[in-house]
Amino acid sequence: MIQNTNSETLRIGIIGGVGFVPASYALSTREVFQFCGNTGNLAFRYAVSLHVESSKQYFSWHSDPSLVKESCDLILFPAANQINPRHDWGRMADFIEKVNLPCLLVGLGAQSLDFEPNLHLQLQKGTVRWLHAIAERSISIGVRGDYTAEILGKMGIHNTEVIGCPTNFISRHIDLGTIIEKKFANLVPNQIVITDGAGRAKLKELERKLIDWMCIYNSKYICQSPENMVKLARKRFDEIPTDWLSSFHKYLTPHLSYEEFVIFVKKYFLVFFDTSAWLEFLSSVDLSLGTRLHGNMLAIQSLTPSICICHDSRTQELCQTMMIPHVSQQEFMKAKDIYELIDFASFDGLAFDKNRIKLAFKYRKLLTRYGIKVNSHVENIADLYSANENRVSAREIKL
Repeated sequence: MIQNTNSETLRIGIIGGVGFVPASYALSTREVFQFCGNTGNLAFRYAVSLHVESSKQYFSWHSDPSLVKESCDLILFPAANQINPRHDWGRMADFIEKVNLPCLLVGLGAQSLDFEPNLHLQLQKGTVRWLHAIAERSISIGVRGDYTAEILGKMGIHNTEVIGCPTNFISRHIDLGTIIEKKFANLVPNQIVITDGAGRAKLKELERKLIDWMCIYNSKYICQSPENMVKLARKRFDEIPTDWLSSFHKYLTPHLSYEEFVIFVKKYFLVFFDTSAWLEFLSSVDLSLGTRLHGNMLAIQSLTPSICICHDSRTQELCQTMMIPHVSQQEFMKAKDIYELIDFASFDGLAFDKNRIKLAFKYRKLLTRYGIKVNSHVENIADLYSANENRVSAREIKL
């Protein structure tokens, strides 16, 4: 399938950016979103760019297919929740068919409101065509979890490998989970970060409770999407439709006047368009909490305790696959304070570390089967897994 498997000469075309938006300060929010969409996408793009040491170039789905075909031996796509009934990826299918190169997707996930293994998602025709075009050109597709693998299996796509998300391997620490567990045990929440929930009706009471906690614990509210939320975090009030602003004000902080709401936003809301800067900021806080998977995962990679509140199949699948600290929406609403929430999460650092080593081994195996040279972060973590013994090596993590 792949003509060139020499890691020294293999030319990889990565679809997407490198984990930051160049000169974001000079762009409108609409222009920024055309570049990255949800800023959480920057996290796994950053991770893949970090992990791949073979020669790489960056393209988008709007790039000239003939140029990509001439320039590359392999297309690598850091994926997200593209298996989603709301979207039609026919344009992406056209691109893959025209380029007609071997493909590797990593981190592909399915999204629905229910986490039901027997669920058959009614995907749009363009998305179905895109998935089959990818599968036909792939040795294996790196998926987020068993749920996604099962959804693809029902479509006749069986060449999948469960790896979770590449963001799991940003940190070089092999005992990452153990470090996080110790920090949970000694946590003093002087400053926390809230990862926003996008203003969905079903999350209204949850988000209002997060806002209450945010005001107690000297927090910042980090926005990822939708676009209007990011405009708020950038303080670009002139870009925001008046009716949306009024509606969101009533949704999130009905107890504040409009003037107070504006002051509130200016004080608490943040957004990052550079993953390195985001990681740096998260390393300085005591806890990350909220519904955003990648915002919370970046906190863990920066050695900051984090709890993800699961509210759909996407968040639940990744939390379960990677064993990151998480609670259900119901558990969060029930918790009286942060310490009770930590008890609900019942995080096991050693189990996390062993699972992360296993996933890193599978991730490295997937990349190297294509001839990709991976960085030392992934190599060192994956080396602790004994494939022959199917367990973490006895020389494992010194915990």
